[in-house]
Amino acid sequence: MTLDVLESTLWAIAAQPNDTDCSDVEGICPLRCDSIDLDCFVIDNNGYVLISKQRSDAGRFFGEVDGSVMTTLIRMGMFKRVSLFDYQAMCKMNLHSVSSTRPLLSPFYGLASTLKWFLSNFLLILLEFNFCSFWHTDHFADASVHKKKGDILQPCDTEYPSFIYEPSVKETNSIIKCGRCKKMFVVQQIPDSNLLMLVSQADCDCSRQFPALTMEPKEVKYNASVKCDRMRSQKIRRRPESCHSFHPQENANDCGGACCISLSVTLFLSCLFLSALLSR
Repeated sequence: MTLDVLESTLWAIAAQPNDTDCSDVEGICPLRCDSIDLDCFVIDNNGYVLISKQRSDAGRFFGEVDGSVMTTLIRMGMFKRVSLFDYQAMCKMNLHSVSSTRPLLSPFYGLASTLKWFLSNFLLILLEFNFCSFWHTDHFADASVHKKKGDILQPCDTEYPSFIYEPSVKETNSIIKCGRCKKMFVVQQIPDSNLLMLVSQADCDCSRQFPALTMEPKEVKYNASVKCDRMRSQKIRRRPESCHSFHPQENANDCGGACCISLSVTLFLSCLFLSALLSR
């Protein structure tokens, strides 16, 4: 099959996202979207997969599914990368220490930890000691405690990528050279929506030449001057020096009368009557 026929077929499929049939192609329809040789996706304007032949791909970023096509779309200008920052993130703390005093005191810390462990277990034995266990040995059970040390987190700033579709590019196609094979794809905007129809060849694997694009955040490392400037810009909130409980132009009559709630005699008598009936 020539590239011209494949291109015309892919364009016909992309032009009809609601139908896998390519009836507009002259002659016999060579390919369909349910073919094993094609991968069809519907992605949104941020590059996330909405519809795919594989259910596991739905909801994932398209760059993680096919890094070669997404990288090419970014180079062609159909998607542009935008960096987003999270100034309230939590990162794992680096426990590596360069202090020379810690190794010198390590035997004392080890002895203190051993003594602490012995005393804590001894107190637990005294608290959980039960004389009934001597007569009812059938209720014994072996148990082991698995303690998982959690990661120590600290506040940090992180940067993570985001991708935005350029609406001026309505449709495009290209061929990606991946070693011994060539991968062709076609992308077209679905009218009156923020969705894109993407059709690509499935028989050409480009994962070795083009790694997947992930959305993992990265910690931002500031130098001393930038970090000090950010700390100076974050001013501490202060309480007002005086209390502003009223305003001269405020009319107290317009406020709600919650403080003047009175008892409803009718409702009170009705409740008493119902309670007397139910008590009987």
